[in-house]
Amino acid sequence: MSTFISCSKPIANFLINTESYDAPVLINFENTSENAEVFEWKVNGKTISNDSATEYLFLSSGRHEIDLLVQKDNNKSQKTQTVFINAPEKCLFYMKTNMGAMVFELSELTPIHRDNFLSLIESGYYNGLNFHRIIDGFMIQGGDNKTRKDKESKYKYKDRISAEITKDLIHHRGALAAARNPDNVNPDKMSSGTQFYIVDGIKLTKQDISQYESSKLFNYTPEQVSKYEADGGTPQLDGEYTVFGRLLSGFDVLEKISQVETGDRDVPNEDVIILEVKIIN
Repeated sequence: MSTFISCSKPIANFLINTESYDAPVLINFENTSENAEVFEWKVNGKTISNDSATEYLFLSSGRHEIDLLVQKDNNKSQKTQTVFINAPEKCLFYMKTNMGAMVFELSELTPIHRDNFLSLIESGYYNGLNFHRIIDGFMIQGGDNKTRKDKESKYKYKDRISAEITKDLIHHRGALAAARNPDNVNPDKMSSGTQFYIVDGIKLTKQDISQYESSKLFNYTPEQVSKYEADGGTPQLDGEYTVFGRLLSGFDVLEKISQVETGDRDVPNEDVIILEVKIIN
């Protein structure tokens, strides 16, 4: 009686939708291998998973190699495919927290804040810090070096930077803005060199917006009014704090963080940790 050993050999194979993407992109790898029992996925030579199927978030542009190595008994097989990731046209960064991930765009209208923030990201400053102040319907705030668990870690940063307040960037829901000290000790409205907040905000009516226009003595554009009506925000902060970016994806994470229970001084009862921040390039 003969045994056809070759029929039971594993054959590695997987499918991807296309060979070209724009960063950032989460790519699902559909495993179509045959007769395989053990799996190893690699991206650019680094193992990322041993599941039968997996996905990977690409944050960097360029050519990336994806390998699937499969095994059954002592027989092995490998499949390699290449994907090309295009660099984003905007200045983007990725923030991973213990409650989910978010992607932001930094504005070219605020180059001082943009360059300062990019420098902090590149140094690893934000990795391991907490969102230390959370007010549901208002904002979530982070970036305070005092919230770092490793008290011995030292980073170079500026205490304050010049304001770049512009009517073109306002506090719609998802706006990324710089925290600062109050006017009585900071008449020039200078921004914190590290602390930021992300607007949660509330829904607004045309009447609400009109009242803010009257109190602030300036007019919103029709597009700004429509966005405030649709998404909400915190217009009471317009003209007072520097907005320097906006949330692109991860609004569900913003909502989840904004709803955590808080205690004295709006400090969350459970740690909301910034695990990692990366520039998307």
